[in-house]
Amino acid sequence: MIRLMHNELVKLVKKKSFYIVTFIFVLFCVLTNVVYKMPLEGEIVSVDIEALKEENEALDLNNSEDLLAFVDHLTTIKLEELKNEYSSNVQEYLIDHFMYNTIYQMYESEYILKDQELSLELQSEVQEQEEHVKDEDSTYFLDERIHYLEARAQDTEGLEQARYQRLLELANIRKENNVSYDSSNYLHNSLEFLEENTVEYMNLLSDDDLTSDEEKRLEFLKEEMSIHEYVIEHKIDLLNEHTLRAVLMNFSGEFGLFILIYTIMIAGSIVSEEYSRGTIKSLLTKPFRRRTILTSKLFVVLLSIPLIMIFMSAIEIIIGGFILGFDSLSVPVVLYQNGVLESYSVLGYLFGLLFTSLPMYLIIGVFAFMLSVVTTSTSAAITVSFLFYLLLNVISNLALVYDFWVFKASASLYWDFSYLVTGTTQTFGANISTSILVLFIYIFVMLCIAYVIFGKKDVKNI
Repeated sequence: MIRLMHNELVKLVKKKSFYIVTFIFVLFCVLTNVVYKMPLEGEIVSVDIEALKEENEALDLNNSEDLLAFVDHLTTIKLEELKNEYSSNVQEYLIDHFMYNTIYQMYESEYILKDQELSLELQSEVQEQEEHVKDEDSTYFLDERIHYLEARAQDTEGLEQARYQRLLELANIRKENNVSYDSSNYLHNSLEFLEENTVEYMNLLSDDDLTSDEEKRLEFLKEEMSIHEYVIEHKIDLLNEHTLRAVLMNFSGEFGLFILIYTIMIAGSIVSEEYSRGTIKSLLTKPFRRRTILTSKLFVVLLSIPLIMIFMSAIEIIIGGFILGFDSLSVPVVLYQNGVLESYSVLGYLFGLLFTSLPMYLIIGVFAFMLSVVTTSTSAAITVSFLFYLLLNVISNLALVYDFWVFKASASLYWDFSYLVTGTTQTFGANISTSILVLFIYIFVMLCIAYVIFGKKDVKNI
């Protein structure tokens, strides 16, 4: 048996198709990592200042609605002019988040309230704020926010007071850690997420009569806020999508197709090529039973799947490390599971996901192996195996919408065990024992067919 397996492995590594797929995979790895390295450009919403000026000229300032629109347009125009002049990440953030109210009040006092004295005071305040924006002085605006939140926390009570106290706590964390308002700073992004969602989160927590959508929203916020709090507490960039760690966390999504190609290519040809090359006769003349010969080939197929996963992972780590750097491998994978955060090493998480995806590749591999025996045609075995995989995925998608009993017999509803690692629930509600039983039945039936047919194959005319 060992000698037969050794011979099969030697034949496998000599296949040209293996090296062709590997070469394509390496190129795809390079491209994938280059794409991950590229920063995502957010959609830039441009404001047509001239169009707003023309629209203002057509407004009737004696009409209250037109007057409100006039002031709003003036505010937008002023903000855009400032952002055109000061265009760094910090400056744009300060303009959008701290100058809007002052500028709006300035125009409101001039055109709606007709209070020239107040308007002049606000003009001076706008000019002062602009100077601090010019210097990217985040501390000035942060101190103002802290003073405002302190006052509001003193003047309110109950839930409203608790919200202001939480916002004040976040502002002080920003100040203590000297976190500027820079969108390229991961600590700022986490603090901003917490600041923007604290009010909604606390409102949902205090509501005893939530709708199903509100409950889902609350669970989402619990998870996201826990992760962002972890980022701030440990000062670890968990959410950076431009690292080797991010690629490895999504390894199955990015490279799962290649695992499938390797699996089907190996399983779909391991028996049929013996027939197409006419070597099956000499193989059967060796002092081994047919069952032993077929079992050795099956073991090679089953062994090759995890080996291919390890082989591909090693290639990705090497290529990704050179392109994206290896430093992100020290950053843990933090998952929200059952109300608490669980931390994993990157490689531990990667191999956990790969291990839980093995059942899918085993089903497809055994199916291709069976077809290789039944059809004795490599092309037929490979083609039909891909179609089988696509069909089962279509059934999975339909099963999410339609509760047909026939869908429940599909292996694709049971072969995903990734929820054991990610802490989520099984998509179709199947428990572990049911999933294992269904998959075992699939494998048992397919192997029975393969062994029966291989045992009865007539090779005299080959």
